[in-house]
Amino acid sequence: MTFDHYGIGHGFDRPGFGEAYFQAQGISAIHVMGRGDDWYQYADMDAAMATVRAATEGAVRVVTYGSSMGGYGALRFADAAGATDALALSPQYSLDPKVAAHERRWSQDFRRIRWRPDSNGPISCSARAVVVYDPIGPDRWHGERIAQDIACHLIRLPYTAHPVTTYLSDAGLLGPLIAGLLDGDFDPQAFRREARRNRSANGIYLGELAASQPRRRVATALSLARRALDVSPGNWHAQVSLARLLSQEGRHDEALSILAVLVQQSDRSLTYVVDLGNAFLHAGLTTEARAIADEVLSRAGDVAHLHAWAAHICWLNGDVADARRLIRRAVTLDAGNRVYLRAIIDYHFGAPYIAGVRGVRVTSWLRLARWMMKAPLRPEPAEAVRRPFPFRRRQDDSASDSAG
Repeated sequence: MTFDHYGIGHGFDRPGFGEAYFQAQGISAIHVMGRGDDWYQYADMDAAMATVRAATEGAVRVVTYGSSMGGYGALRFADAAGATDALALSPQYSLDPKVAAHERRWSQDFRRIRWRPDSNGPISCSARAVVVYDPIGPDRWHGERIAQDIACHLIRLPYTAHPVTTYLSDAGLLGPLIAGLLDGDFDPQAFRREARRNRSANGIYLGELAASQPRRRVATALSLARRALDVSPGNWHAQVSLARLLSQEGRHDEALSILAVLVQQSDRSLTYVVDLGNAFLHAGLTTEARAIADEVLSRAGDVAHLHAWAAHICWLNGDVADARRLIRRAVTLDAGNRVYLRAIIDYHFGAPYIAGVRGVRVTSWLRLARWMMKAPLRPEPAEAVRRPFPFRRRQDDSASDSAG
């Protein structure tokens, strides 16, 4: 029984997670599909799982399976579905801000979702659970927190990225892992040894290892990234890892050449189109970067962080009005995000935030403080009021539209 991962699509006119694979293997499967990226916080989840449990009654083995958001579902609903086993790849423990206050990924979603207490407290899972994840990065907290609640086979695979599903598939390990659980003869120790034995010849592992190197070891990072491409010449992850490093080191022509090919190979996948836009920006080609930003927003117009990213590109390109419009849109889409709220002030006062340059933001806040000190303490007649502050609220503004 599979659970959709994040971004698989909205609505139900689409295949379920892993549907084609299980059909090809002759494995019976039930696919749990959310109507959106809502982390299964639906009032009818209990009824849906009861239906699944009735449909699988009498089966010798029922395995829940999911990746990332799907891994959350595979663990959280295993008991309700009557599962004997659960396979969770790079799962989240919870994204409820009351439970995982430090988690900043998917911020647009975790603020929007109404989290159900019964689905985000301590996990109850009597199924035999296998949790595979990369402990280098934010998934570490989730893996360790899951292990505090339930007995499980916790398999840590460093430098395999999120989700680890991609690495396992690329290394030829995903199919045997699923088969072992279905057959009831899965050996976690043998699997862990096999997963680590072949990683030195895997482009994803080498690419992640390259990206983790400190700046003082740039030669080592580039060597690892080139080796990743040598051992996996067709691997998109290896290509983008090398391109990002080359771009950071000012070798713009090489980076842009790799990314241009990758964008075409991937049929202009948004992930790599964004990387191409960043590479143009690092090369000082702001006009080209702006064109990329326009393409991205035309295809993903409801994603807040892409509006913030495009706003920064527009600002550097001198398109001030567009930058301010886009950052206001980011706030509308992700109300409460302090980074975007600060950026509105920065852009309004002409000093946008640039990571690593402290004085830039300080300048904007000083300007704000000076303006506030000069502002009248008593209200003036309505016809005389002039409001340069960007958070003016009209009477007909919706609650989520915090930018005037």
